[in-house]
Amino acid sequence: MGVVNATPDSFSGDGVLPSPGDIRAAVDQALRMEDEGADIIDVGGESSRPASVYPEAKPVDAIDEISRVVPVIEALTNRLDVPISIDTRKAVVATAAIDAGAKIANDVSMLADDEMAVVVSRTDVPVIVSHIRHSRHHDNILLDVISDLEEAVERLQTVGVDRSKIVIDPGIGFAKNSSQSLTLLRNMGQLRSGLGLPLLVGTSRKSFIGAVTGESVDDRRFGTAATIALAIQSGADIVRVHDVKEMVRVVKMSDALIRYPGNGENDG
Repeated sequence: MGVVNATPDSFSGDGVLPSPGDIRAAVDQALRMEDEGADIIDVGGESSRPASVYPEAKPVDAIDEISRVVPVIEALTNRLDVPISIDTRKAVVATAAIDAGAKIANDVSMLADDEMAVVVSRTDVPVIVSHIRHSRHHDNILLDVISDLEEAVERLQTVGVDRSKIVIDPGIGFAKNSSQSLTLLRNMGQLRSGLGLPLLVGTSRKSFIGAVTGESVDDRRFGTAATIALAIQSGADIVRVHDVKEMVRVVKMSDALIRYPGNGENDG
């Protein structure tokens, strides 16, 4: 999954919407990511960076968010061969994006908007549910994440969302410190088996990587690559990345080693 931030203030420094109505950079980035091997293009119009870490982070109202993402999605719908996901926490934005051509809802707030589950059920699109807990975590971060995501999945199923349409995301870096994020990464296999659902892992360029490697936010490729290799070894089905060209290579090699060990045999 390649990340297209149609924002001027992405935490990773790659926002591609410097002014309202300027969609060329976002469209070009999405097309390039598809050429580089992305299987999904994830378009978002609001930075999810926490205000506790980035004091300059500003919330975006639904009208502004729609004005950022819908033109990009409309421009890409007939040009991409891969599906578009809408990265949002607002049901009204998800609705507008799906109407414009998005095929997946990527909810970064774990259904904080009560209407999100209804939108997903009505439109029958797959949904990615990302974990976040603003209250205090207990001693076992893994059990917290599993418990919270189980509750979110149950809410989706209650309104008619088929379980086959649900993907889970442990929300690494979302209201979690570096130690908690690392613990989750080490235990991805337990998370996937515990919930029995496809797993998306998004570690790309996040602050816990910089805390370990000292890499700046715009050049955390090597640290990100290590986390992706481990995630795939633990059963991740989708990885969400900014540096598609490099990470596609990491994914291919990790898959060859872990999932398809016959690849490359007897090649000298």
